Amino acid sequence: MTGPQTVLYARTIHTLAQEHPASALGITDGRISHVGTREQAQGWIADGTTVIDYGEAAITPGLVDAHIHPVFGQSVARGVFLGDARTLDEAKRLIAGHAQACAPGDVVLGHGLNVAIFGTAEPSGQFLDEAAPGRASYATCFDAHSAVASSAMLERAGIDGSECFADGSSVVVDSDGRPTGFLREFAAMALAEKALPVLGIDDKVEAVYRLLREMAASGLTGGEMLDLADPDSLEIFRRMELRGELPIKLRIAPWIMASDPAETLDQLIALQSERGRRWQVRGAKLMIDGTVDNGTAWLYEPDTEGESTESLYRDPRRYVANLRTLAQAGVTTTTHAIGDQGIGFVISAIASLPRNGLRHRIEHLEELNDEDFARLKASGATISMQPTHCTHFVRADGSDAWSRRLGQHRASFAYRLRDVKDAGMVLALGSDWPIAPFDPRLIMADAQTRRRTEVPGSDSVQPRHRLSAREALEGYTVNVYESTGATGGRLETGMPADLTIFAADPLSVSPEELGTLAVLGTYVDGRLVDLGAELRSVDAQPASAGQ
Repeated sequence: MTGPQTVLYARTIHTLAQEHPASALGITDGRISHVGTREQAQGWIADGTTVIDYGEAAITPGLVDAHIHPVFGQSVARGVFLGDARTLDEAKRLIAGHAQACAPGDVVLGHGLNVAIFGTAEPSGQFLDEAAPGRASYATCFDAHSAVASSAMLERAGIDGSECFADGSSVVVDSDGRPTGFLREFAAMALAEKALPVLGIDDKVEAVYRLLREMAASGLTGGEMLDLADPDSLEIFRRMELRGELPIKLRIAPWIMASDPAETLDQLIALQSERGRRWQVRGAKLMIDGTVDNGTAWLYEPDTEGESTESLYRDPRRYVANLRTLAQAGVTTTTHAIGDQGIGFVISAIASLPRNGLRHRIEHLEELNDEDFARLKASGATISMQPTHCTHFVRADGSDAWSRRLGQHRASFAYRLRDVKDAGMVLALGSDWPIAPFDPRLIMADAQTRRRTEVPGSDSVQPRHRLSAREALEGYTVNVYESTGATGGRLETGMPADLTIFAADPLSVSPEELGTLAVLGTYVDGRLVDLGAELRSVDAQPASAGQ
């Protein structure tokens, strides 16, 4: 028998396909060809086999983030990071300092703004006017579903408060009908963003490549990109592959918004055949509501501000029609659903679909009551959640905007990870970058502690929903694939050799140790990712293929 091209040794190899860990892997033509012990591997090795011994390290299936926005995030995460500001005064100081560093005519940009710093007041652009008087300033909020704009920015974009939208987006106005600078949801934000400096495609190619390389360094070998918001997205990946290799694999599920015209659905279905060497379009993302903090989630009862009572769809039956059309076309879907009525509506919609083996996933599942939870498993839906959305943005004392808007009773149903696992449902995990940091080690740690693990003394929110170390690892591997009906995330013969190499066993170290556990390497299709590689320069770029 011909031996493998490469044999890897490690103290522990978690295959997630067999009960006991292995200690040797054979790789041939980018796939796992042998799995066993060091002793068994002696019989595999042939002339020409490369042997790499990782000693005391641990090998796991390659980690995959179930929810990222690597291209769209380039336009969201611009300017100064405001997420560490805990008061309006801190946010003002950050904006003021950034404004001084910008040229006089430049737009002052910020991102990651936590609306909790406004307390019980509604967010507005007033603090931007105070921080940088007369400057056009724009800051996206941490949920990326809302933003604040200064008076000069509103004027620059021609926003006067009279705007109407085909979905639940809105330009918030005061009692006199004047815009306050608070822009809710994507269609309203787009009005301001059209007046922002345009990012060139070559700059985006370089920025996305650097981001994907950083993701690979953290242990990721793949990610699920749940949008195609930037019209350059596929061209960016094509150009990247002309100049080198994507550091991680990407499954792209373009989103369809409540405001999109009917023909968008046909265009999305037609894109399903698009692919490159390490990227493919497979699936679609829908949104039934917005966010709790923003007042645009869909709740059975109004939040404490009297908001979050409607779907993003003016007529939610259109969501059901879109879901059915995609299902009939054989397209796997994932639906952003955050409020209890939105989640309940999506559960019913998925349950009504023909059982044809196609997987449909619910994204976020932030606040779900017991009655609808009882219907969830029977619906056939799979689940994708982001542990750090809870640990970074929700406080045990209820002082955060999410908890305050929901009230104590509804907030007690926060991010029910443990309940989902105990019910036997498929649970994929991810970051939703740029909403939260992408490092999977930190996210798997927080899933185990139910608190911000890297911050000593941080409080634990609903600690009964902690996951085990193995459950967290499964959420980044086999469950990501299973959640969309794909095969992968296990180290068994015939599977792609996508691997993450840890300096120690991630299932044995403490969550605190996991957060800083060294990643010795990532393999994609049997090849060690070169974290120092730069994209090659080329004399000519291909013409845009369009979308």
